[in-house]
Order: sequence, then C-alpha cells, then structure tokens
Amino acid sequence: MRVTEPDIGDDDLVARWGTIVDGVANTQRQILKRIEESGVSAQWFAVLHLLLRAPDHRMPMSVLARDLSMTSGGFTKLADRMASEELIDRRGSSGDRRVVYATLTDRGRQIALRATREYQRALRAHVLDVLSMSDLDTLTDLMGALLRAHATVSDEGVDVSGNDGPSRDPAAPDRRKRRRERTPASADNATPPAHVADRA
Repeated sequence: MRVTEPDIGDDDLVARWGTIVDGVANTQRQILKRIEESGVSAQWFAVLHLLLRAPDHRMPMSVLARDLSMTSGGFTKLADRMASEELIDRRGSSGDRRVVYATLTDRGRQIALRATREYQRALRAHVLDVLSMSDLDTLTDLMGALLRAHATVSDEGVDVSGNDGPSRDPAAPDRRKRRRERTPASADNATPPAHVADRA
C-alpha cells in the first residue's frame, strides 16, 4: 500500500536514496575499520558476533554462510582459518549428520566480547556523535518500515524472515557491495595478531 504521493521527481528520488545508502555504507565502513584496527578482521568479527548472539553460541554453517551472503565454499574456507586459530569449533549434528554446527570456543568468545565492546564504542562515536537520540529513533522507525516491507524475500528469493535462523547481522560487512567495489585491502585474508588473544 502506498503511503506517500508520488510528488517527487525521479532524479530527486534517486539522489535522496543514494544519500541514505551511502550514509549507512560509509558509516559502517568507519565502524568496521575500528574493529580491524583492534586486531579482528571485519569478516571474522561478523562470524564471532553472530555466534555470540546465538543460543549456546552455535549456528549451522549453512545459516552463517547465508547470513553473511557468502557461498558455502567461501564460508568453509573462512571457517577453516578461524578454526585453525581456535576461535570456532565445528561439529556435526547428532540429529542430522548433514548439518554441521560452528560453535564459539572459549578463546573465540573472549575475542568476540572484546570486539563487540569496540563495536559499541565505534557506534557511539560514529552515530551518536552525529545524530541525536530523536534522530536515531526516527531513523530506526523509518528503516524498520522498509525492513518489514522487504525483509521476507532475499535477492535470491530465499525466505530470510527468521523461520529457520536469525536475520542478517548489521555488523556483517556487505559482501554484495564489495563485489561491485573492490577495496584496497581484503579483510578476508586478515589474521588477528597474537596479542588480541592475550588481552583480558
């Protein structure tokens, strides 16, 4: 159902929507840059953050790949590197051997908690230093309306409404945008330095 009259020109509509998209994307890049500077790559943080929020800190590998907009093969390689760093543990389901779960290790949970605190500090610095709480409330309501209108079906036509897993995490880097715009340094190959695990 239409909620506004189409009294805006096409070029103006495109320009306004572009400002919204670019504003969110640029802010998220600055936030994730702070995460990477703390020693955790953006992709690793996205996985750790999802698992930290999940029941028992575990999720099916297929659901993680979907929520991160990654192929199964691409996510398996990422999980291999995280498992080698003892951040996650992978185990088959007792009820269905076809399902493999990724679970946070104790080390992974500690790093996830520290990175999440840095993420929260970055949000305050890059969002609340720019927007008032009233602005944030309005923006949340408006984006919530768009989310409710369009969140049922993904770009590929797959139900992502939450019936079989959590929705895409806002902390996750937008890989679909990265396919269109190559970044100078890929977070996919970044490895957290050893001192990250040693800080309490």
